[in-house]
Amino acid sequence: MTATPDLEAQHVDEDSGPIELVPPDSLTAEHTGHWTFLILEGAAFMMQAMHPVIAEVTGKYSAAFHGDPGGRAIRSVDSVLRWTYGGTEAIAEGNRVRDLHKPITMKSAETGRQISALNPEAYQWVIATGYIVNAEAGRLMIGREFTDAEKDELLRDNRRLARLLHVPMRGYPETRQEMADYYEAMIDTLQGTPQALSLIHDLKTGKVEMPPSTPKPVAALARAALQPALPLNYLSIVGLLEPRLRAKLGVTWSAEEERQLTRRYTAIRTAYRVLPERLTYFPLAYHARKHHQSLENKHHQSLEKMKQRQQKSFAYNLPK
Repeated sequence: MTATPDLEAQHVDEDSGPIELVPPDSLTAEHTGHWTFLILEGAAFMMQAMHPVIAEVTGKYSAAFHGDPGGRAIRSVDSVLRWTYGGTEAIAEGNRVRDLHKPITMKSAETGRQISALNPEAYQWVIATGYIVNAEAGRLMIGREFTDAEKDELLRDNRRLARLLHVPMRGYPETRQEMADYYEAMIDTLQGTPQALSLIHDLKTGKVEMPPSTPKPVAALARAALQPALPLNYLSIVGLLEPRLRAKLGVTWSAEEERQLTRRYTAIRTAYRVLPERLTYFPLAYHARKHHQSLENKHHQSLEKMKQRQQKSFAYNLPK
């Protein structure tokens, strides 16, 4: 297991100048706000769960492994949307995320060393997976691979998000080649951790965890409603994983599964072209894209609802 010394208290941002926000007319802003982002981002979450430090920390402290994976996923996407579309709230959200993770520390069962949610290598990996998945998902999101110029733009915005979240920038990839080299090196670090294997088992079996507070009749109805979407969830996540990562998780990928994935996203892209944007984007993303010159009331309402959901985060109620 990799256990990089935690240097977050000594971190100095090597990039000078003010933090830049993601432009509202960028590729990142165009695609992050779609409802299918929640599904595609599952591949990034899986890759994060394969990092030994992240797996141990989330295994102890994350609601994803303590009875509320759905709520955890929604709160994570809420946060990403605020980084991308929150305007002045984006920087505040970046600060909140760092402050939320700062007190999360523990002794590694694997090494006996102290590790934390702000372990530099692990924290970099969390943000890097966003670029890796988005760059790979072009064939699903737009029906073709992103061009080199488009990937450069995605990486530029990924680095903006990294700085927004106070990620240590020393060694963080600056070019596509550096990112490719970084990804190649990280594949050796990633493992079929218990947390990642648990996630892949739930995907394969179609298990749907509901929050413990959900009444049994409501939980049963919710599970039934979600069942049709589960195959798309599995195909989206496994289909975006690098073959060596699939092998570490004990899953395979066939030509037929690739065809199924392609057909489903062809239908989704068709629906996105036909349906009005207010139905295809998360509310915050829709209002930010439509009114990015001024944050109107509905934009603020979306932010307030997200803040209320964030208070349910497992990390705000850490075991003493």
